[in-house]
Amino acid sequence: MKTILLSLLAFILVAGSVPAQTKTVHFKKLQDFLPTATLKGLERKKPTGQTQTTMGMTTSEAKVRYVTEQKQEDQPVPEPEEAVEYVSIEVTISDLSGIPFGMMTAMAYQQDFENETEDGYERSVTIKEAYKGKEVVQSGDYKRCELEFIVGNRFMVKLQGSATDDLKLLHTLVGSMDLAKLEKTTP
Repeated sequence: MKTILLSLLAFILVAGSVPAQTKTVHFKKLQDFLPTATLKGLERKKPTGQTQTTMGMTTSEAKVRYVTEQKQEDQPVPEPEEAVEYVSIEVTISDLSGIPFGMMTAMAYQQDFENETEDGYERSVTIKEAYKGKEVVQSGDYKRCELEFIVGNRFMVKLQGSATDDLKLLHTLVGSMDLAKLEKTTP
């Protein structure tokens, strides 16, 4: 009960100090900061995005997907027992500045933690020695990995890998992103 009351009090204090809504960066501008790296066996699709205002809140995000390259028509189709796993990686950059309490989301990444199960783990990380976030890896029957972090208390960068638990792929993509320039970007 005491924890709930303290959390509510902290929420009220933060809510009272939230500045007026700021203008978000248009998605086309965010697309310039999506990864440019090539990954062996994966094809980079055309970036997408959206900027929209709903109920007085403006959101903006840009996305790009990397997917397993499709086999050529002249290659034999695999037998059913040779099921092919199609790896997919989605990278999203979201501008949180137009969402009330977006700063609270950013503050959630300031804590250090580590959780582990028999199939994977989740832990706090620091990206490029500057950006706090978390990484998640599931290595069981369903493989997936995720890297999520905040840039400049404004932008959330999220990389999600499906059918793979190889975090190196995600870190390669992050390595090709100009996060320092993203941090300084304004509408």
